[in-house]
Amino acid sequence: VVVSQPAAVNVVTYNVKGLHSPQKRKKILDQLKQMNCSIAYLQETHLSEAEHKKLNKSWASQVFYSSHKSGRRWGVAILMHRSLQFCLDSSFQDKEGRYVLINGTINGTQVSMFNVYAPNDNSPQFMKTIFDLVLGKAQGILLIGGDFNCALNPYLDKSMNSNAHPTTMSKALKHCCEEFGFLDVWRYKHPRDRDYTFYSHPHSTYSRIDYFFMPINESFRALDCQIHYITLSDHAPVSVVGDMGGAATSCGWRLNTSLLGIPAFQASLRDEFIIYLESNDKEDISPNILWDTAKAVLRGKIIQLASTFKKARIAKRMELEKKIDDLEKQHKENMSAENLRKLKIAKQELDDLLMEKVDRNLRFLKQKYYEHGSRASRLLASRLRKQYSLTTNVTQRKSTITLTLSNYRQLILPQLSSLTDQ
Repeated sequence: VVVSQPAAVNVVTYNVKGLHSPQKRKKILDQLKQMNCSIAYLQETHLSEAEHKKLNKSWASQVFYSSHKSGRRWGVAILMHRSLQFCLDSSFQDKEGRYVLINGTINGTQVSMFNVYAPNDNSPQFMKTIFDLVLGKAQGILLIGGDFNCALNPYLDKSMNSNAHPTTMSKALKHCCEEFGFLDVWRYKHPRDRDYTFYSHPHSTYSRIDYFFMPINESFRALDCQIHYITLSDHAPVSVVGDMGGAATSCGWRLNTSLLGIPAFQASLRDEFIIYLESNDKEDISPNILWDTAKAVLRGKIIQLASTFKKARIAKRMELEKKIDDLEKQHKENMSAENLRKLKIAKQELDDLLMEKVDRNLRFLKQKYYEHGSRASRLLASRLRKQYSLTTNVTQRKSTITLTLSNYRQLILPQLSSLTDQ
């Protein structure tokens, strides 16, 4: 089945406050997937180079990152959805895990994506550094995003009970935007609104410090920009829908094996199969036809049940997100201990709901790798092919990799070790 993908892509910037935990990593990736994220700018990943490469396990097929030398601080990453036909031309990153800039093409359209995690020590020189890099290295359609750790407009971008005086860093950011012709996309779409992306528990204040910037002459490309809920981190994801090109992709049906562990699913499927046999198990019908038809009937029932369970989960998640949104608004207006307690309880309920899916996915992932073991199977071939496709520039001529008995141990066995470690 071929599905036409719209030209607009959904880009999300998200300070995730650490991704060392596999469970949190899975929850963040699932949350981005539910937001229909095409490109993700992640800050504060706290991952080493080896751990950053593991972020392409879900919907992302390409990961570009900058890690701190310790592998435990800062860190930024840009994730590309597998449906995007992105071809990398060049990339630039610092050695401290503060920023990564990539240049490339999406379906022939030249684009530059810049992910930034600014220091929180009021460093105006950092702003000049990143904008100088943009002017010198960026090409094509440019989108800057990330956590800039300062409020561009303290009067609108901070809660009423916080200090409204601009910092040196916010002045530097505003000056660079005015001098080089960049606009704050969310403020451009919401000129008079008040909303925040970060809540400081020590100071009990809200502020908007996560931004998207783009050149003023490209503002027509920004179709929408939204601030989402603060749930899995102390920052809210910010999304912008922009025109950067699109592509056609294909999709097919696969059985969601996690449904087999749900008692209600088992009972419904068993009842459907019994009804089918009572209606169709006749003497004049051959067993082959009976079985082939049964597979088609059961597939239809499975799709129906899967859709029902998914809608129930989504409805519950949306109900909790709406509850969190309402409680956040109440807490922003009245920062009482009771409102904060209710907000924490609602966030914990949402976290528990997301954790159920994470645990289920991890369980089946471990089972899949255990069943394949150390055999040279399709699973291993797929992982190797994916890894080589990421390390080979698509503009280079195709090369053939020949595996011989002599280099089998050097190439295959290390890959098996890395898969089992993951």
